[in-house]
Amino acid sequence: MVDPGELFGEGWCLTVAPGTVAGVLERMGVTGASAVPGGLDAATERLVEGGKEGVLLLGHEVGAGWVMVVELEGTTGWVGADPSVLTELSVGGATVVSVCEDPDGLMVHIARDGTVLGWLDAFTGRRFGDAVGDIAQELTVVGFPEGEGGPLTSPAWDLGGAGRALLAVRALTGAEVTEEDFEGLWTGGVSHL
Repeated sequence: MVDPGELFGEGWCLTVAPGTVAGVLERMGVTGASAVPGGLDAATERLVEGGKEGVLLLGHEVGAGWVMVVELEGTTGWVGADPSVLTELSVGGATVVSVCEDPDGLMVHIARDGTVLGWLDAFTGRRFGDAVGDIAQELTVVGFPEGEGGPLTSPAWDLGGAGRALLAVRALTGAEVTEEDFEGLWTGGVSHL
């Protein structure tokens, strides 16, 4: 299983949403998305250089009808974890999941049908949010605790934090993020959200 932490180090966010790459990027604040030569290398260079306006978002299809958006610039907050973005991406019955890692932890943010349900701590399996109970069964079936503070079971127990986060993505959306999804041509642009 792919580990985004190994690819990017500490500080990244992956958003998985239904739609087209251009459509998802547009709802995340990118105007005029286009091919980004160098893809992830360009995002890393931008991060190292610092001081540029907005956030570079890179999109890639991860299965029929699903898009993964990668962002590495979280100094002002993750676009993919913004409640208004999650709400917009999930309108019309869709499920959207954003996995964000920073020094404070590894969180899985979940929205469905225009409502942010809550978030999941990928290390402990604890769930937070008033409506997170709506997706409890989908997470429990893959090994996340049923209630507050319960134990992880297999397959979640057998994985590290990033693996658990991507397991939650698959359980909630059906989209599986693989190592191959981080290769090839990326489409993207700068978001000012």
